[in-house]
Amino acid sequence: MNMPTATQSHTPEFVSILATDKAVFTMLERLAYQQQWWASGRQWQRTFGRWHAEGTTRATLLYETVEKPQALCIVELFGAPPKTVSENQRITCADRSGWLRLTRFPDDAAMPGLPRVLVQHGGGHVLRYRPGKRCTIRFGGAIGQPVRFAKVFADKRGAQIHAESQALWEASQQGAFDFWVAQPLAWDADTNTLWQGAAPGEPILDSLLSVKGPALAARMGRAAASITHSSLQPAKQFDGRAQLKRTRKYARQLANYLPSAQPLLERLVARLARAHEHVDAKRLRPLHGAPHAHQWLDDGRRLSLVDFDGFALGDPELDAATFVTEMSFEDTAQVPVSAICDAFLNNYEAVAGPLDAALLDAYCLHKRISKALKYAYAIRTDGAARALAVLGESL
Repeated sequence: MNMPTATQSHTPEFVSILATDKAVFTMLERLAYQQQWWASGRQWQRTFGRWHAEGTTRATLLYETVEKPQALCIVELFGAPPKTVSENQRITCADRSGWLRLTRFPDDAAMPGLPRVLVQHGGGHVLRYRPGKRCTIRFGGAIGQPVRFAKVFADKRGAQIHAESQALWEASQQGAFDFWVAQPLAWDADTNTLWQGAAPGEPILDSLLSVKGPALAARMGRAAASITHSSLQPAKQFDGRAQLKRTRKYARQLANYLPSAQPLLERLVARLARAHEHVDAKRLRPLHGAPHAHQWLDDGRRLSLVDFDGFALGDPELDAATFVTEMSFEDTAQVPVSAICDAFLNNYEAVAGPLDAALLDAYCLHKRISKALKYAYAIRTDGAARALAVLGESL
């Protein structure tokens, strides 16, 4: 099944039922009365939503209660009446938009171990959930209870992540990095769950976006670069060739969704292909894979870096580009973006060595195409316009 174009997907009916959320909120309240899935009168918010590139499901959204106790509901949009596969699902017609299937969390056919994890370990608070793919849950935190994090997967990828997390932990304890990492606790193959302890510190995002940003970014740059000198050998290799393959896939998806963007995408991908052809071969080095601002904690003395799912051998320019590209989407009228990026890059190079400017630019462009795809798939009335704007600014 081909993905619908933006024009086909964003009909008034689609926008009214999804982008505004009002009809979904009404359905969630109705379920409170009819099914007693949760108490009535709860305030809900959408925490995730995206269109789908293939399959019979046109869109998936996730709703979560604003206040405790936490409740979540998965909402899927179909063009034809879907099937129910459990007692925790209900189907309703969404006017002329299609059919909605509402699923009570934690029922997820792709992650049958998810309910077991929650029951066996006493509830927990969901931090991030992508239906059918993965769910991160925090347990503990009360007086006398250590904080633990469980990441439940739909597949076995957590086994390799756990093995490499053990190596990262040992290296960290020996002073190999200029940051802390979370302690790996266990890999539960029965439920596809990766268990980790809590890394020291508090999230840095607010500080990074303030006047303290440049000084903090300098510390982050040196810390992120310290991993490039590690003797660790990740199982995964993600070099320029792998990145170009991924970006070509993203460009095809974007062109299918936004046909008017195809000529521009072809020019951008051709530029990337030329950029990687002219890069001198060099030794690949260990990388975090995605050291953006949400991956960092600070205890006032030392930083912590978390979520090494993308740990790989690659070009240092990739990690640097990830940070500066994400920062480039911040409001420059409110945030000293240039000073923050300069501080990060200067200190990254002070530790990792000089970066290839052309390769850094190429990886930044890769990241911008990825961001455009996310904007296009977002369930927003301006999703297509935002995606086109990102591509236009990349010329």
